[in-house]
Amino acid sequence: MLVGYRSSDERERALERLASAARAELHVLGASVEGRPIHAARVPCRRPGDHAALLVCAGIHGPEYIGTEVALGVLERARGAELDGLLERAELWVLPSLNPDGYERTWVRGGEGTLRALRANAHGIDLNRNYPLPAPQRKVWFDFGGWRTGSDDPENPFYRGPSPGSEPETAALLGLLAQIRFAASVSLHSAMGMLIPPCTASASSIASYRMLCGAFAAAQPHTRYRRSAHGRFDLFTGEQEDLQHHVHGTWAIAVEHYPIWVDATRFLQPNLFRRFNPPDPGRWVTNDIPGIAAYFEAALRLPRPEHEP
Repeated sequence: MLVGYRSSDERERALERLASAARAELHVLGASVEGRPIHAARVPCRRPGDHAALLVCAGIHGPEYIGTEVALGVLERARGAELDGLLERAELWVLPSLNPDGYERTWVRGGEGTLRALRANAHGIDLNRNYPLPAPQRKVWFDFGGWRTGSDDPENPFYRGPSPGSEPETAALLGLLAQIRFAASVSLHSAMGMLIPPCTASASSIASYRMLCGAFAAAQPHTRYRRSAHGRFDLFTGEQEDLQHHVHGTWAIAVEHYPIWVDATRFLQPNLFRRFNPPDPGRWVTNDIPGIAAYFEAALRLPRPEHEP
């Protein structure tokens, strides 16, 4: 038992209950390798006519349960004061578990296992290296074990798969992105305490992400996350954010919950789950949802990202 967190069945029941309370529609975007449904809840905009769309996506990596808890927390607050202004101008999509097979594997094993064993989908593929690259990858000398670029080695925890978009979980989100042109998106992960923009060389986009991440951090009540951007050293890796920004014109960031500096000693313990997830998830749900709301509010005031050749 992973105390403080939900089993797969509990997660799905919570999604149904919270969607009903938010008067949201539940959509099945596809199914995982092992046949588990990939659900998204759509909370409609309160005003008819043209409006924007916003996306909260979590659970792309099996052991990162805290992102799923924050996503469910967003849905729970969809009719509350924190998100009230957003829903006057936008519909909200919440996808709490993009890798349900990895989530279930982590639960069954009690969080014990290697990064490769728990992070990937049932084909052993890191889903956040499986998205199509917006442009060819530059040659690099150091890939930090595949972390910077993805890997072609099936034994590597950052294995990108046989081809971009090869996995049904990736295809599920690609299908949604093809249907809905999101104005802004967050992809929820752990555990760095960072806000990570996509790889971009545009000065205006870099400045905009600096402002957007600043709005996020300023709204966090007790622990503020730091923007992580690497400028000309950044690379396309097959992550969601690069595709969303460059191909779909979406302001998109990855949010790494539960900062390292809160308890660095957790990385010394053998249980992988406890390295990635706080013992008190509610504290981080409360801390991070105001940041997500502020980021979305700021993004809706911007024009879409400019095209970068």
